[in-house]
Amino acid sequence: MSGKEVNKKATKNAVKSSPINNIDNNNNNKFFGNDEQFGLFQNLINNIPDHIYIKDINSRFIIVNKAKASFSGKKPSDFTGKTDFDFFPENESEIYFNDEKRIMETGIPVIDKVEKLVYNGNEYWMSSSKIPWFDKNGNIMGIMGISRDITGRKKMEDELLGKEKNFFNALMDNITESIFFKDTKSRFVRINKACAIKFGINNPEEAIGKTDFDFFSEEHASQAYRDEQYVIKTGRAIIDLEEKETYENKADRWASTSKIPWRDDNGNIIGIFGITRDITEKKKAEEKIKYLSFHDVLTGLYNRAFFEEELKRLDTRRQLPLTIVMGDINGLKLINDAYGHTKGDEFLIKIAEILKDSFRKEDILSRWGGDEFIVILPETTTRDARKIVSRIKKLCKERSTTEMPLSISLGISTKKRPEEDIEEVIKKAEDKMYRQKALESKSINENLVEALKENLRKGEINTEKHSLKLREYALLIGNRLGLSDVKLEELKLLIDVYNIGKLALADEIMAKPGRLTKEEWELIKKLPEYGYLIAESSEKLKPIAEPILAHYEWYNGSGYPRGIKGEEIPLLSRISFVINSYDAMTKDRPYRKKMTKSEIIREFKKFSGTQFDPEVVNIFLNLLEKNPEE
Repeated sequence: MSGKEVNKKATKNAVKSSPINNIDNNNNNKFFGNDEQFGLFQNLINNIPDHIYIKDINSRFIIVNKAKASFSGKKPSDFTGKTDFDFFPENESEIYFNDEKRIMETGIPVIDKVEKLVYNGNEYWMSSSKIPWFDKNGNIMGIMGISRDITGRKKMEDELLGKEKNFFNALMDNITESIFFKDTKSRFVRINKACAIKFGINNPEEAIGKTDFDFFSEEHASQAYRDEQYVIKTGRAIIDLEEKETYENKADRWASTSKIPWRDDNGNIIGIFGITRDITEKKKAEEKIKYLSFHDVLTGLYNRAFFEEELKRLDTRRQLPLTIVMGDINGLKLINDAYGHTKGDEFLIKIAEILKDSFRKEDILSRWGGDEFIVILPETTTRDARKIVSRIKKLCKERSTTEMPLSISLGISTKKRPEEDIEEVIKKAEDKMYRQKALESKSINENLVEALKENLRKGEINTEKHSLKLREYALLIGNRLGLSDVKLEELKLLIDVYNIGKLALADEIMAKPGRLTKEEWELIKKLPEYGYLIAESSEKLKPIAEPILAHYEWYNGSGYPRGIKGEEIPLLSRISFVINSYDAMTKDRPYRKKMTKSEIIREFKKFSGTQFDPEVVNIFLNLLEKNPEE
């Protein structure tokens, strides 16, 4: 026989050897005063569904209610003078006996103890409370107990627990956030599938026992470890910490991480529970918004709002001398009008690149307005700023093309003393810039006009000799009609650029070999208006803006764009129309061959007075007939 079995038998024999061998209703008055009181008490407890009983100092039943007796298939009187050993398995009976002995020795009750009971091959769950039973002198003479059968509730709880476990597993497997549990040494105890995917492993169980040092860079893993140890030591959670997760062999990611203490049933911290949400796209969006709030979208330079904030920061004694450089692009309006805003944007970007390549990293280079730029140069003298301006001018020359001559006028002003007003310094830089622009504008404008003329000549088959002949005819007609020298110069320019509006149209329309569609023809009829806008943008071309607009007007009023007629049409336009029509007749066209001299003469005579000014036609035909080379 084992020691445990000897102990159980000794306990059972000790109970049975008690001097009170029989307890029945005849001596219940020992405990309840009289039979009437006992009867009332017994009747009361018999109507309570919970198991109620009273035991003496030796854990023998004195009173048992009907519910407890029925549970064992007995009558209440069957329990009198007996113990749990007479009804239940010895292991369970010994536990009950020891609990009751402790209660009677210490006077400390046991409340709502949930325990499993195996009886007649069936398993039951009971919630039991046992309290000391005192006599009138305050001495413990037994225990009073009440038990409730919670088997049904326990089954429901177990089912619910199973469902919760399944739900938890489903949550862990399907949630897109990374979830993990770690022990007090920051070793992984469990991770979900999303976390495994992030770590680049197939099975979440592969992470068990590992740490962040196995997956992240040392820098990030060290910081994570410090955070987790703080949570474990203080019990304070870290909520929604935005951090950069860095790796050794792949791109960094941004995450929002929460880490909270993981406690056992007794409230002791046994690790941490964490959840991490990838916020890389959100962070990129925030960075983009932040970038856009301080940068010009087109050029990538700082915008005016950022400049003004930086000006407040840098306008201090420590940054003196503080130099301001202000710039204004030359010819942007003409480029926009001639080629469209897409070309104008390209022009702006090229200037911005030159500025970026010229100024230093510590300088605050900003786009101030449409075609204006402004720069803050901390701890920079005027002399040093002039060197930078010289570099800008040099780069503009180097990067200019025939089609796009690059130029920007710049003004410099320096704050040397703290008491100077920075706004006045900016105003001085602006004034100097405009004075510089006035000095440079004439040559810049001429360069742009030459660039426009060069682009107009692209694709033309005219020889220089033929072009000179056209200008010569025009000047001869002008002289016959009494034009001044100024008007003759304007006429010579008009012959070259009358069709400048075509720069604003798509090349494929201008070069189309076949007939134009109705929509394309409507665009072609806009050429004079485009040309007028371009000419208005240039000081050199402005005097011939009106003649360009009226170039395609017919003498009888059926031309375009305004339908004016006769002498309402500027004389320069009437002369240019004849000369350039003659030029078109001498060239092959998709719809006809070039015309002979006699055909040209007949054509002009036919349309004299309708399409062309009769006086201009007569002078031109006289010149043409006298020229044997034509």
